[in-house]
This record gives sequence, C-alpha cells and structure tokens, in this order.
Amino acid sequence: MSDDKNNLIGAWSASGEGRHCVSLYEGLRSHQGANGIVFEHIKGCDIEGSDKSQFEAVIKKAKESDLIILSIGEHKDMSGEAASKTMLRLPGVQEDLLKALKATGKPVVVILMNGRPLVLNDVQENADAILEAWWLGTQAGNALADIIYGDYNPSAKLPMSFPRHEGQIPIYYNSKNTGRPIKSDSKYNSKYLDMPNTPLYPFGFGLSYTSFEYSVPKSDKLSYGADETINISITLKNTGSYDGAEVVQLYIRDLVSSVTRPVKELKSFQKVMLKKGESKEVIFKLTKKDLSFYNQKMEWIVEPGEFNIFVAGSSETSNSIKINVTK
Repeated sequence: MSDDKNNLIGAWSASGEGRHCVSLYEGLRSHQGANGIVFEHIKGCDIEGSDKSQFEAVIKKAKESDLIILSIGEHKDMSGEAASKTMLRLPGVQEDLLKALKATGKPVVVILMNGRPLVLNDVQENADAILEAWWLGTQAGNALADIIYGDYNPSAKLPMSFPRHEGQIPIYYNSKNTGRPIKSDSKYNSKYLDMPNTPLYPFGFGLSYTSFEYSVPKSDKLSYGADETINISITLKNTGSYDGAEVVQLYIRDLVSSVTRPVKELKSFQKVMLKKGESKEVIFKLTKKDLSFYNQKMEWIVEPGEFNIFVAGSSETSNSIKINVTK
C-alpha cells in the first residue's frame, strides 16, 4: 500500500478522488530529508488473496537495504457503512510478508492503513515500530514522511481500544464493573483462561519519540461540597531526548452510587508541549457537571460519596487520588 492513492481518502470520501492524493512513497521521496537516501519500492502482495509470488524479490531487496518500511492494512471498502467483519486480522498474506521481512534481521517499520481497530498481536511481535495512519486523505504521504523523518513528533492518542482477540469484543475503557473482579486466589471471577482481559492497546494510548513522567495527582483539599470546583494537578516531565507534546487525560470513577457507573470516565484532557527535560504543572478543574449522572428517576444529580480521580497518558492507569464529595 506504500504507493497506493485510491484508498487514502477512505470509505466516506464522497466526491474525493484518489488521483489527488500523495502516496507514502511519493511523500518519502520528495521530502527535504530524502537527499542521499535511495528508495527501492516493491509491491509484496495484494491486500487480499494468497499470492506470495513477489515474496522472494521483496526479501532479496530487503536484505540489501538498511531499513524496511512496510505499508499494510485494509482497502477503504472494508470499513464504513455495510462493512462489518468477524475477523479483524490483516487480510490476505500481509502478516506472512511481515514475518518474512522480519526474518531478514533488518529493522521493520510498519505503516497501518485501516478504518477500524485490528487484532495486531503478530504485527506487534514482528515490527520494530508501528505507525497507525488510518485514512489520512490527500496529504497522507507528506504527513507520514514528516513523522518518519522526525520533523514532527507524534502526539496522537487512540480514540478506541484495540483488542487482543475478536473474542474480547465488545471491549471499551468505560465498561461497568463486574461482580466478580479478577483475584489471583480465586477461580470464579471474570477472566479468560487463555489471555488477559486488557486490550492490546487501550483507549487513549499513543507513543512519542520522547517519554513523559507523571506525578501522583494532587487536590487542593480532600473533601468538597457538590457545588464546589475541584482542583486537580499533576507535574508532567519530559524525560526523553526530544521536545514533544503529551495529551494528559483525566478520568473519574464514582466508587459508590445508586446506579452502576463505569470503571473510568474521561472528563477532560489537555495537550501539553514540553522541551526535553522540562517539567510543568498541569491543572484540571472539575465542576458539578463532571460528577453528575442520571439516577433511576432520570434526575441529573451528584450523589455524595468517594471518587477516584485518575490522571495519565491513557485509560489504562492506576495513577489516582481519592476525594470525597458531600451534599
């Protein structure tokens, strides 16, 4: 899919035309950093089907190269309206191509082009890096080239969970709590025998060329009236070697209520830019609206009680503080 244009506009492109798109291959070659870099492009296989006749030529060229950039995924008509699937693996022999290229010993960067979360266990095991591109539109090739060359430090976060297996679906971060939570000393709880309950990549997940460190959340006090503003703060530090932006996410959990509540609810987020080594205090303000829900009488209320407030780089976190809300 590296020199593909027609799929870049996705399933909901209306009157958009693929001929106006910049492919990944075009973007890489025309980038200002391309001087002195020799690109060899070979189509390894079709999106669908079992034809592996090109594998030998691709592997030969890969062994002569310093880096492999493999663009794989779905075609645009595999997502959108009337395009449900029971199997969320990469179609055709694309995973076989990836494994064959990984066996060369060369570093492999995978560019994913798809319109839905996929099951990527084998991709994760055989790729040195994964860049989720979705359907980026007419300037896809230039945007991806900026990231691959390092001109732009990615900061995006996943808007949905990626399962480990189709058997986990539906899987989402804001599920209700189970009456039989996982305990290591008990057989009879809500778990799978053959894999973890957690997604492969959780809601809100996303990596950068740098790294970030979160402090434990703090509040200006531990008990609030229902009409008071709750001030939550953390210290965020760029601990990596590059300047970068991090999407700081705040979730709440209502620990006791008259109706069942989600284990986490995203209530706020901020995108924070930090130079390497820089630290910054990030402050969130929660109001009565953020803690409210509809009770059994369909009244929009805040119930007194304890809340956990989580602040982290994704929904999969235990970094929290407990506060109490009174009447």
